[in-house]
Amino acid sequence: MLSYKINRSFIGFLFCVQCLWAQNFPSRNYSAANELPNNAVRALFVDSNNVLWIGTENGIVSKQNNIFQSYFEEDGLALNSCWAITEDKQNRIWFGSYGSGLSVFNGDDFKILSTKDGLVHDEIVQLFPYKNYIYVGTSDGVSRIDINTFDIQSWKNEGSKALLRVSGFFEFEKELYVTTYRTGVFKVSSEGSFSLKQVNDQRYIYSAFVDNNSIFSSNKGHYTKSEISEYIKSGEPASEELGNSIIWDYVKTSDSTIYAAAWGIYDSNGGIFELNEDFRDRTNSFGIQGNDMYSLAYDEAFERLYIGTLSSGVYEIQLKPLIKFEELFNQNIQGFAEIDGNTAYLLEQGVQINSATNQFFIQLLDFKRWQQNYLRTTTRPLPEHKDDFYELDHNTTASNIKFYDIKTSNNLYWINSNIGIFSIDTDGKLDTYLPLHSEEINFTTDGKLIETNPYGGVRIYNDPKKLSYKYYPQDHKDTPTMVVSSLKTDNKTYFTSVFSGLYKYENGRFESYLNLKIWKEKNLRHMVSHNDNLAISSEFGDVFIVRDKPGSFEVLTRIPRASIQGNTISFLNAYGSTLIIGTERGLTLVNDDRFIFLDEEQGLEQPFFSSKIENDELHIGSENGLFRVNIKEVLASSNRVKRIQLKDIAINNKEYELTENALNDLDLDYDENTVLLSFSTNAHPYPKKLQYQYRLNQDEEWSTPTSNSEILLPYLPANNYEVQVRVLDSSTGLNYSQKILNFSIKPPFWKTWWFFTYIFLALMAIVYAIYKYELAKNKRFERQKRAIQRRFEETKMEALLAQMNPHFIFNAMNSIQNYIMDSDIDNATIFLGDFAKLIRLNLDHCTKPTILLVEEIEYLQSYIRVENTRMNNAIEVNFELDPKIDTYDVEVPTMILQTFVENVFVHAFTVKSIDSKLDIIFEKLDEHALCCKIIDNGSGFTATGKNRLHNSKGLSLVKERLALLDYDIEDALNIESEPGKGTMVSLKLSLQR
Repeated sequence: MLSYKINRSFIGFLFCVQCLWAQNFPSRNYSAANELPNNAVRALFVDSNNVLWIGTENGIVSKQNNIFQSYFEEDGLALNSCWAITEDKQNRIWFGSYGSGLSVFNGDDFKILSTKDGLVHDEIVQLFPYKNYIYVGTSDGVSRIDINTFDIQSWKNEGSKALLRVSGFFEFEKELYVTTYRTGVFKVSSEGSFSLKQVNDQRYIYSAFVDNNSIFSSNKGHYTKSEISEYIKSGEPASEELGNSIIWDYVKTSDSTIYAAAWGIYDSNGGIFELNEDFRDRTNSFGIQGNDMYSLAYDEAFERLYIGTLSSGVYEIQLKPLIKFEELFNQNIQGFAEIDGNTAYLLEQGVQINSATNQFFIQLLDFKRWQQNYLRTTTRPLPEHKDDFYELDHNTTASNIKFYDIKTSNNLYWINSNIGIFSIDTDGKLDTYLPLHSEEINFTTDGKLIETNPYGGVRIYNDPKKLSYKYYPQDHKDTPTMVVSSLKTDNKTYFTSVFSGLYKYENGRFESYLNLKIWKEKNLRHMVSHNDNLAISSEFGDVFIVRDKPGSFEVLTRIPRASIQGNTISFLNAYGSTLIIGTERGLTLVNDDRFIFLDEEQGLEQPFFSSKIENDELHIGSENGLFRVNIKEVLASSNRVKRIQLKDIAINNKEYELTENALNDLDLDYDENTVLLSFSTNAHPYPKKLQYQYRLNQDEEWSTPTSNSEILLPYLPANNYEVQVRVLDSSTGLNYSQKILNFSIKPPFWKTWWFFTYIFLALMAIVYAIYKYELAKNKRFERQKRAIQRRFEETKMEALLAQMNPHFIFNAMNSIQNYIMDSDIDNATIFLGDFAKLIRLNLDHCTKPTILLVEEIEYLQSYIRVENTRMNNAIEVNFELDPKIDTYDVEVPTMILQTFVENVFVHAFTVKSIDSKLDIIFEKLDEHALCCKIIDNGSGFTATGKNRLHNSKGLSLVKERLALLDYDIEDALNIESEPGKGTMVSLKLSLQR
């Protein structure tokens, strides 16, 4: 019994010690197995963009957002072995090699500087930026390089045989000092030419580090901490020797903690040490294997410490992790329970109860002893399977005890296991043992124990100690079956089943939401109170937020499985309005539309056994310990993505040179339409939590999220594009979007507006040409047609003109015959001459469409003489000519007036007519018109008369000729006649010149 008490006390003591001190920092190791070209790391440096540079003995590596890029001699390095790294004011990175000088990297190319350029030595061991210079410490001397001109000044201790091997630089009171391994401390001259002045002769200085007015100086097997003013005096300062190893590098964190990297060379006393209070070894708590720490770097933005070793690569330590892990007794924490500030941990090997002043650990043997005592002393029959109990195996050994869960009721911890149900008070003493086997127990609102059985119904115990219960058979439709989870609220107790959905116990009876058709969901598992509602997970990964009020039930929200990282939900919890979902992949925090995901990248590792909320922390029980997550701090995290930078462009698989002008005005031809964009964000502490979307214009939808920071845009059509990228950061649940590129793809020339315009104009020109051609052809055809018509008309006119009234010819011939018969030879000769002249003029004029007015008058005079001679010159004929008319300049239609004159001699007068008179008048109306009047005082006619003029054949021929000459008959020809008074014919003719 004494040994049991000692053992129990000792275990409790160990548990307490580990609770207080066994916190481990999340760490990660990068080695030659994956990321590095070599495990011997000589230099570490975090630049102004939070990029980690790693100098190894076989190449340089940059790490940004977990993307590693290696550089070697074939990429432009002076030498693969790198022992020193720094950055100048122009953000160029300087690498010091051990044997071939310096390499200066501007982001694209390397510039090599060596002894050929003026360096004092090619074995570079230290680099230090100071003002506008980079100071270079070598194995034998110091050089100073102007960062603007790359001018090099060098200094070597010519008076000493010992090598001036530089071990460090430090600044004090605006002066720069150099520490060396064997030749003391020197001050850099601030006046005149570049030189060093020795201020003391301390030996074996491996490294030095300034903290305010103190300096840490590393020596063989120890370090010293001194006032700087004393340290730089002549002679070795007196100081206490601290530590027990050789320190090669120091860093100071934002909380003023100083860490030192130590390697004892031939001793195994190296490691990573904290120097603030004492020489505290943090190697194990940082999860580091080995003792050859050589270099350090500190990332203040992410609170990360980088440790370079000589045999196992680089270790990355999260100094202020969101998630902390406490190793507790090397046990799996299967459950939590709390009563009035006392917390009980359900472990594999027992139960630990912690209060403010005491800790109690109850071992498996204690539980087995309690069971055995009950079995020996009880007088009640033990529950058996035949009575629908889930029967116990009372032969189960202590080592095979299995705990299911821990709950609280009536200020007692209730633990159900495979050997029974135990209730324990806050002092770790047994209150009640029940020989019942139930994987899920809970309590009514008035404190009665509810025992569920997968296949045997449910029992509610009025008096658990007497095993007095009310039984609810499994075949009743409202009795819970296959219960996997339960939750007691203020006025009811809920149960979930993987086959039959949600149940509740209220007012002394069970109800099935499925059978009552309140909620049709069947496959339910976990649940938790969430604000005034319930959060319930399904067997398949969905989570429902439901409101269950008296008389109403409503599913408020369904969180689909796709929105939750992981497939299988291991627990639900709630912190205020934030729902916490644990899965096999990690932890999802849901706060309104914000989804935050935590996993092993933040230091949270599987498996998850249980959880509880304590103050602002979520405690998660896992293997060998406890994870503590500060939920308040997680929710307060701001957007960690500040910018997105375009890194590379490839067009049709060919790299495109990135220049500012090109990016501001990137115009691509139509066949340059496959574009690959590579981009990156600013340095991020959890780059695996980033996913990327893009869209090509403001009105388009975002693409499907992907973890690939590249955008492939194949076969883009001609258009203007504005590429926007959105970064979804699941470590904060926030997103950031930014435009990274504007570019346009020109259409092929056959799709350009000017080409369409040209084609349109060309088609219009062709159509116009065809139209003009057809028009010209039609005009030619019309001209030819008109020419033919005109010729036909002219021929017809000629025929008309050539016609001479046969009656006139007969009368004329008859008159000649009469003259001959009367032997009037003279008149016959004259008449015959006039007639012959008339025939000749008729033949001359009939082939012409127009003749001069003088010729028309001459023809009329000849015709009148012939006619008047035949009538014995009984008709007085008068010609009147407007003096404005030039008869030799005006043309009129040929023989147009002869018909009207002929009608006068044929119809107007007879041989009996007295004082017959014929007037032919020519008047000029205007510059373009002429009026010809033929007036007689003959017999005249009426409109219905037998010899009316307008029905004569001659008049019809005149009208036809006028129509052929494009005259308006009604306007050109006017005939007025009155019986017994004569006739007047007016003819308007166009003047032709």
